[in-house]
Amino acid sequence: YRWLERAWRAGLRVVVQHVTGNSVLCEFGLGLGTQTMRYGCGDMVTVDRSLQAVRDLEAYIDAQWGGPGQGWLRVVESPAQAREVIAQGKLAVVLGIEISNLFDCLLTPPDGEARCTPEGVEATLDRYQALGVRVLFPVHKFDNAFSPGDGDGGIIELGNVINAGHYNDKVEDCPLGNDGGFDDGPLSFGQLNRPRDEYLAPPVLDFADFVDDPVAAVRPFFGAVLGGGQAGNFCQRATMTPLGESLLQGMMARGMIPDVAHLPQRSVLRALEMLQANDYPVLSTHGRTHDGQTYGLGGMTGAGIGGCGDSARPGRMVAGLNARSAEREAAGAHPGVALGFDLNGFAGGRRPRFGDDSRCGPDQANPVAYPFMSYDEAVTFLPPTLGERAVDFNTEGFLHIGMLPELIEDARQDGATDEDLVPLFRSAEAFVQMWEKAEARAAALSGE
Repeated sequence: YRWLERAWRAGLRVVVQHVTGNSVLCEFGLGLGTQTMRYGCGDMVTVDRSLQAVRDLEAYIDAQWGGPGQGWLRVVESPAQAREVIAQGKLAVVLGIEISNLFDCLLTPPDGEARCTPEGVEATLDRYQALGVRVLFPVHKFDNAFSPGDGDGGIIELGNVINAGHYNDKVEDCPLGNDGGFDDGPLSFGQLNRPRDEYLAPPVLDFADFVDDPVAAVRPFFGAVLGGGQAGNFCQRATMTPLGESLLQGMMARGMIPDVAHLPQRSVLRALEMLQANDYPVLSTHGRTHDGQTYGLGGMTGAGIGGCGDSARPGRMVAGLNARSAEREAAGAHPGVALGFDLNGFAGGRRPRFGDDSRCGPDQANPVAYPFMSYDEAVTFLPPTLGERAVDFNTEGFLHIGMLPELIEDARQDGATDEDLVPLFRSAEAFVQMWEKAEARAAALSGE
């Protein structure tokens, strides 16, 4: 938790803590014997335990800071609570879920289990709202009963076949072309792609025994995997299902915030159509603005701080962030722009500007030097450590959230002024305003 504390001391005031996991990876490890069964591999088992872990962390920090309610980290369940926590100078944590088999609504349920129903989804939304969850991804990497998965390539293509019990379902007739998201580009395993007429068709593959012997279960597909890729620009053929539409309507009715960053092309178009019809805000935290629609709805996207400096362009690292701020203002949204890190053990953090791991040119200058002051000049930062190991941001990069102070200081060393950083340090306000709109629209839609 010290890493989060260090980020909080640098000015971080809102975090959306998504709980995540991957049942296929879990079962693969179990089947190979590289890990033992602890709690179960089901996605929602992971979700429930992770949500409790956040509450446990809150209680632990409280214990270090004088007792219940005294800690600097608070889980919040409404924008009003968020405003109160932020006004106290503390870190407001919003709970979210980013997982493939959301609510255990698999595209192919296990033998003997029925597919999720709208009534069941409504009840589950109520349950997780009561647990404090306020942000949801309808889908992550793999197909589920709400929507096709995000359409990512590489090993995800094989994982999706295992999770869904279907071959992949991609075509080259793509409504958004190459939109810079997950759902475009060539196929990594062309022979694993067999488009079908009906997304919700009965499964044609059986991976029920995958957890017992993963290698044996995928052996029949070795030829397809070794067969290579297929050039072209492919996207998911299907769109959001009626159950997915029901989920989105249920979220809007409850003032919850949908994140559409992992929806494939056809699904995101349908989601945006529904959100526009209800004037409802949305998150797209992996960067895409969807031609500004996200901002026009009062929503937010994730942004980043650039990785390489340019002495001829002081402030280059935050130029993209400020361009997004201007775009938000032009759309009538709050100018604050938040950072989207996706620190999950797979997606990497920003690379260093110096050293062997850098992808910058040899002309980088002004590395982070210690001590340095926080943006508000209230905190002095010294070199970080991992246990007894010294960490060098300049040559190792953004290893974890605790190096947020260095990330911001690096931008300042690149020439970013205090004014350049205003959109970043107003992003908590932007998030709270978006959340307030979601609650207001939920009330209006329900006639309150």
